[in-house]
Amino acid sequence: MKIIGGAGLIPAAAAAVEHFAEEAGLEESVRDGLIAACEQVCGDALDRQEGEEGALEVVIEQFPDRIEIGILHPSVSGPAVGLDTFLGTATGPADGVGASLLTRVDRVRYDTVGQTSRMILVKYLPGAKKSAN
Repeated sequence: MKIIGGAGLIPAAAAAVEHFAEEAGLEESVRDGLIAACEQVCGDALDRQEGEEGALEVVIEQFPDRIEIGILHPSVSGPAVGLDTFLGTATGPADGVGASLLTRVDRVRYDTVGQTSRMILVKYLPGAKKSAN
């Protein structure tokens, strides 16, 4: 599923994540954490955008062993959303997204292609063998 938009997409993305997580059989507390992680990354990405032109793209993919939520946004100067926290270079409370994500998801991946940064949140399904996907 792909959702594109600005701040108004956050509730839609959260509802879609909830649907996928429920269908996958994740417990309510795990679903809530995954939803909160998606909302947090989307909100942080929007806060860092320069101007109103940039839109977010949220792509939710379900695999036999995991759910992946990709949050794509126009590149900004500096690291991908949350990466500075993992590296220990965060300078303020708004930069603390990375550490709290680790309590809500199993894996976080980053990449930048052209002018687009992408953070992928990975949550493994119950009983799934965690592999390097």
